[in-house]
Amino acid sequence: MEEIHETAKAYYNNLTESQKDSAKQMFQSMDSNGDGSLSLSEYLEILSKKGYKLCSNPNFFKKIDRDGDGNLDFEEFLSLYYLIKSERLLFCDGHGCGAFLKGVYFTCVHCFQCEKNFDLCPSCFSGKNFLHNHAIFLDNFALLHFMAKGYSVRAF
Repeated sequence: MEEIHETAKAYYNNLTESQKDSAKQMFQSMDSNGDGSLSLSEYLEILSKKGYKLCSNPNFFKKIDRDGDGNLDFEEFLSLYYLIKSERLLFCDGHGCGAFLKGVYFTCVHCFQCEKNFDLCPSCFSGKNFLHNHAIFLDNFALLHFMAKGYSVRAF
């Protein structure tokens, strides 16, 4: 998660003032008691309401809570903000896995091209721990490379 924290901070530092205000407003809207931090209960309540079921659990909260004090300050919240705004809240679709995909993962090319997601952690992909109708998967970096070059995507 450290890389995600650093990435979130880098993006935030390069936002316009208006965009920074949007992040602050989102934080304040989640901070229902106005104490300047998000408790686990505030976090769970708002994420459940917004439909982020896979990350609305205490374990994911703990991953974002860098200092382990049981609350998210604004800087810790920026990781969540980044994950939501960049649509990086991805979880493994492997059979019974559900792991948060924080680094390299594999994507079904067909589903990606149809603006759907079927993503797998390296462990589920390697162990063939999934059922899916399509056969071509690429890791997220290879997929980006091939798309940027304008190549047709195919299996290795």
